[in-house]
Amino acid sequence: RNRATGNVSTMFRAVTSSAARRTAQKLSSSSSRGLPGCAVPRVEFHASAKREEDAKATPAPVEEKKGFWDPSYSIPLGIALAVPVLKYEWYIVNEETQLAACMMAFSLIVYKQFGGVIYEALEQDGKRILAEHNAVEDEDIAALEFKINDVKAQSQIVQDAEDIKALKIQTYQKLNEVGKIKPQYEFKSQIEKLLSLMATEEANMTEKAKAALMLEATDAVKADFATSKELKKSSLQGAIATLKGAADKSDPVKDAYLKFFRAKAKSTVDEKAEAAAAREQMITKLNAVARSEGFFFEFDASGKPKMIV
Repeated sequence: RNRATGNVSTMFRAVTSSAARRTAQKLSSSSSRGLPGCAVPRVEFHASAKREEDAKATPAPVEEKKGFWDPSYSIPLGIALAVPVLKYEWYIVNEETQLAACMMAFSLIVYKQFGGVIYEALEQDGKRILAEHNAVEDEDIAALEFKINDVKAQSQIVQDAEDIKALKIQTYQKLNEVGKIKPQYEFKSQIEKLLSLMATEEANMTEKAKAALMLEATDAVKADFATSKELKKSSLQGAIATLKGAADKSDPVKDAYLKFFRAKAKSTVDEKAEAAAAREQMITKLNAVARSEGFFFEFDASGKPKMIV
């Protein structure tokens, strides 16, 4: 009898377990259609650049076809089977049964009361993780785009170097052409400057010579008038006649100056020595200017220019 009771208890446990599994499957399927589940939300991570497909609306759930069995049939069937099982002690209710009942009640209460909260918390964590993953992907994409642009820019380095080289060659050619003309221009400006300086010096020397000649003539005329009484008398008479308005053709002062100049012209003066001295003085001044200005040439003792570069 005990062996038979054990076999029946085993069979009853198998039937009860099978019924419980079917009931749980039906409840889970119905909760997926109506009530929120407490399962961990499924979040798919990807490493692609485009996420337009993620924004598309999810397809509507397909309604499952109902079969012959309905979960509500389990209640009367369970009661009908429990009466003979308990009556004939095919299954003995003990602490294991109570523990299983408490566990089922606890799971049901948690599922009913806190399933939505747990689902929302897990869903928020999944969204947060997905947002962080997308942000990391955006950073990686931006870094890759920057590298691509950098590589594209570096690919033009050779062409840029060739362009710079060609521009350098053209610049050097133009500088060489300018270098040929610049010394000529500077040489021309130096000659013009020295010619202007020579003309100025010649004019100054001429004026100095005139002033010296007039000073010498004045001194000579003064000496003649100081020593000659006739000149004094004639000059006094000429002055009185001028005051009276009488015309006097003779001018003793003018005649004295003309006499001095005629005597000066007839005097033997070493013109070559004077010219040589003037030329030497002029060359000294011109060479001083050429050295101070850094000219390309100087003058020798004979007055001929010589290049020093």
